[in-house]
Amino acid sequence: MLMVFQGNSQDTLQESPDRVFTYVNELGDTMVSMGMNDAKILLEDVLHYKYTDSLLKAYKVKDSLNIENYVKQKKIIFKLSELTTNQKEIIKNLEEVINNKDNENEKKDDIINQQDKEIKKQKILKKIGFSGSVILPVLLLILLL
Repeated sequence: MLMVFQGNSQDTLQESPDRVFTYVNELGDTMVSMGMNDAKILLEDVLHYKYTDSLLKAYKVKDSLNIENYVKQKKIIFKLSELTTNQKEIIKNLEEVINNKDNENEKKDDIINQQDKEIKKQKILKKIGFSGSVILPVLLLILLL
């Protein structure tokens, strides 16, 4: 039985001034040959950038969520400030209504006091008038007799 051993595809070249060799085959594929140490450095970089790229995607998603959250909070703050402004306007209007009501009550009290005085005056005049209508004829009769 014949056993076939597979070899590594990496070339273990010794350090040379030309550390990287490129080959182009007849199909147009480019092959790169380099030393083990250089390959490790490149693979570490590729692995590092793979994680960095995946983190970048996660950060972009998080950033977009934060931007959405910021926009929503900004809208809420704007609406709350509008609400505060409207409530201040309502308070101002209600204070005006209270002031108008107080003025109306003062005028009403003044009118009631004036009408009370007029009623008392009319009662006095009525009593004088009735008294005069009874006393004058009686006095006239007494004088004539």
